[in-house]
Amino acid sequence: MRYIGVDPGGMRIGFAVGDDVTGIVTPLEIAAYRGVANAAAHVARLAHHHAATRVVIGLPTTVGGEPTAACRRSQALAEAVRELGLETALQPEHLTTNEARRRAREAGLPQSRPVDHIAAQVLLEEHLATRGSGQ
Repeated sequence: MRYIGVDPGGMRIGFAVGDDVTGIVTPLEIAAYRGVANAAAHVARLAHHHAATRVVIGLPTTVGGEPTAACRRSQALAEAVRELGLETALQPEHLTTNEARRRAREAGLPQSRPVDHIAAQVLLEEHLATRGSGQ
């Protein structure tokens, strides 16, 4: 099964694509966040383009797993994507941006460069790891 990973933020939204057969997840792009409807339409276009049947959306939590105020944006996006006919999953995540920044540094990317697409990669990798390969 192919997946689109989504790291929604207040200003930008990051996207990644992956599958559960190979376990490989690739960062795709970063787009400006222009509201739930626009983001859901963009997700649907990416899912169609990459033949993805499931969308995994980051659900920002505290280190202890408690929901944050930003969870509402993720939940609204998941609902809007479901209304467009795609299967969704919310992936609890914290510190994905820190991990994305670490990966960007190791790759020699400028620190000023946004890493939202890499954060989407991290959360989708976490989702696939918790499901187990091939499930």
